[in-house]
Amino acid sequence: MTDSNTNAVPQRIKKLKRPKSHEAWSKLAQRRGVSTRTLDRWADDGIISKPEIINGRKYGDPDEAPRLDVGRPRRLPPRRPSSPEAA
Repeated sequence: MTDSNTNAVPQRIKKLKRPKSHEAWSKLAQRRGVSTRTLDRWADDGIISKPEIINGRKYGDPDEAPRLDVGRPRRLPPRRPSSPEAA
């Protein structure tokens, strides 16, 4: 007597992908009131996620809020050389 469960092949269930909403990088910048270069900098700094590139064009998630806890490190102004008169 053979067990029919031993020969059963598990079937994989395909997950349905949720359609992502995409907005052109330029429209996303216009909506936020910044330039596309600013969006690029934000993506490099981790403030927003990197754009998805489809056919050479950048698209972003219009529903994503920028992270406010991440910022670019501030640079100190250059030091002025001390004058010999001040000593």
